[in-house]
Amino acid sequence: MTVLVFTALVWKVIDFFRLLFNFRTQRSGVITQITAWVGGVVLVIVAAHASVTSGLVLPGADEPLKTIDFASQILLGLLISSVASAAVDIKQAIDGTDSASKPPMINSSGLTKENQGSV
Repeated sequence: MTVLVFTALVWKVIDFFRLLFNFRTQRSGVITQITAWVGGVVLVIVAAHASVTSGLVLPGADEPLKTIDFASQILLGLLISSVASAAVDIKQAIDGTDSASKPPMINSSGLTKENQGSV
């Protein structure tokens, strides 16, 4: 299990650099991955300090979330969000009809639908 989780993080870091090197056409992907990582880290840090999750022991861990150090919380947030991103990639690969597609955060030209007409 641990190897799979770290594999997902490596996979998403490689994908991120691939998107970053093609930033002009892949802005939405870069922003989406950064948002996922930040969201995962914030979620874990908040959960570690919330009383409702103070006793939560995650699968594969042997201590409650509130007792792990700050660096471990950051790493855990990156791992969780990378697994989620990898799951989305797998879902998109399986869903050949793209029936579960969502619009990008920004389109490839960097303009939102609302301000396209004004440029």
